[in-house]
Amino acid sequence: METQDRLIWRDGNFIQWGDATVHILSQSLQRGTLAFDYISVHETRQGPAIFKLREHMERLVATCHLGSLPLSYSASEMCDAAVATVRRNPDAKSIKISALIPSLEVDVIPQDATVSVLIAAYDGEVDIIAKNKGEYHRAPNLKLFIEKEKRNRRKDIMPAQAKIAANYASPMTAKWKARRAGYDEIVLLDEDGFVAEAPTSNIFIVTPDGTLKTPPEHKILHGITRASILELAAARGIDVMTEDLLPTDLLSAAEVFLTATSAGVWPVESINNQAIGKGVAGEITLALKSHLNRITQGLDKKFNHWLTYVIKSAS
Repeated sequence: METQDRLIWRDGNFIQWGDATVHILSQSLQRGTLAFDYISVHETRQGPAIFKLREHMERLVATCHLGSLPLSYSASEMCDAAVATVRRNPDAKSIKISALIPSLEVDVIPQDATVSVLIAAYDGEVDIIAKNKGEYHRAPNLKLFIEKEKRNRRKDIMPAQAKIAANYASPMTAKWKARRAGYDEIVLLDEDGFVAEAPTSNIFIVTPDGTLKTPPEHKILHGITRASILELAAARGIDVMTEDLLPTDLLSAAEVFLTATSAGVWPVESINNQAIGKGVAGEITLALKSHLNRITQGLDKKFNHWLTYVIKSAS
């Protein structure tokens, strides 16, 4: 499907890809108040399937609550809209839903606080990456850097659980600096010096005795893939713990991996130029990665409820 032919859902109607714009002076653009969520779409034998659609929409509702955005749509209404959007956009691999205040404003507090919701279903590789200037950075296994100057989001400013655009500005600058130094991704610490997360990913370690550990959720984004891996690991009989982790716990781990909607399970080969384990993806990491891939392909009936199948229109 040609990019210009894609349709974007906006407040109940479909508009052309190129018409999904807001004014330069819109409140969310100027103040960073846009709330969003990113959802993956997978090809299966039964047709396109959206991964954990309901959970993503409920997270968006929670984000809008944390950001004081008066959202007028329910999670169920947005789920239905997302399914309709995927149906209208063949070969889509991603969904991006945005809730924003489009009105032109002069104050921090909007005079017109009407929230508009837009849902795009697209192929990130074809529709965006291929059309941008510059090289797109890819890494099958990650080289991480522990960031100690920029800290993770704090609840007294904007909670880490909120996927609000402004929350990503500080991590972006730190990640950009690390990328120029030869790293792929950064790990953020919280205000107490414990491991929090990467800017758009959650982090797991596998201890030498085979226990899977990850930071507690009260200080991080409630990652949908993170929750999936915790459930999947338990189903596979892997010991799982959520507890505070120090940077030294990362460096002494047998395996480390990140989880994110865009990457699933993402192996880490080194941190601060120190090899993790054998410097390659570990056994537990690869097992979880493979199992999650089977689930998203619709090949594991036990976890089929994680998928929302999109029945193509008869027309």
